[in-house]
Amino acid sequence: MSAYAHQMEREVSGLSSRGNSEMGSRFSIESGCYMTSLAATIFIASLVTFGVLMLTLLIAISTMLQSCENKNSGIIQVQRLVDDEIESLSYCRILSLHSKLNSLDEEEKSSFELPLLCRDVALQKIKQGIYLRELKFTIQMIVTYFKTIKPGNDSQDVVVVDVDDINLIEQESYIEEAEQQRGKLTLELYSTLRSQGYSMVLLSRRPERERNSTAEQLKSRGYSHWSGLIMREDTRQKEELERDYRIVGVIGNHMDVLTGQWNWQSKRLFKLPSLTYSDIFGLH
Repeated sequence: MSAYAHQMEREVSGLSSRGNSEMGSRFSIESGCYMTSLAATIFIASLVTFGVLMLTLLIAISTMLQSCENKNSGIIQVQRLVDDEIESLSYCRILSLHSKLNSLDEEEKSSFELPLLCRDVALQKIKQGIYLRELKFTIQMIVTYFKTIKPGNDSQDVVVVDVDDINLIEQESYIEEAEQQRGKLTLELYSTLRSQGYSMVLLSRRPERERNSTAEQLKSRGYSHWSGLIMREDTRQKEELERDYRIVGVIGNHMDVLTGQWNWQSKRLFKLPSLTYSDIFGLH
């Protein structure tokens, strides 16, 4: 082979090897995974953010589960307290009822006393404002009734009001507050009925010998312009009142004023809640 032929063969062989090398280089670049530093930073930041979100979600779920558990526990405890309160009230109501039936609470020499539990139950009901709510509702009912009728022009329509305040419950600060509110509301009721034109007659369970002191005490409490004051033992006055007047209503603090020996010939009888165990426990 000539020198020229050998030279041509070497050139062709060089071109071929260079072309294969470039193609291989291009193939390796195209088939690889190329990532810039910015893309890598964004990718890592996304992973970190995802991890933080997952951790936050786990904490939130754990907190919610703990809250639900505490809530359910609180509901159970409240239910137990309600059940205990109902049971205690029923227990004290039964004791108070039978002491009243047998007049044990009226006998001075009686050794019967309600347990301290019942005292606490009664005081708690007063402290919660239940007594005052019942008193306000009753007074509103009385006022509403007397708005539906009108007294005659002859001043013969009479309303009898029991003015005795008897408390069988020990004195506490909130008991004194309840007493003050009761006195205020009862006086407002008295003034309202008198302003509507009714003649007002007051009834006290005190003996006749205390008439003058009772009248002075009533005046000091704001009562005035009453048409009569009936004492406990003065049944004659009651008979004269029923004979000469029309009794359109009797308002009493205690059931024995509304029933029993009095047996009022009245259109309406109203019972105001009192601060006694019988009233607090719902016994009338």
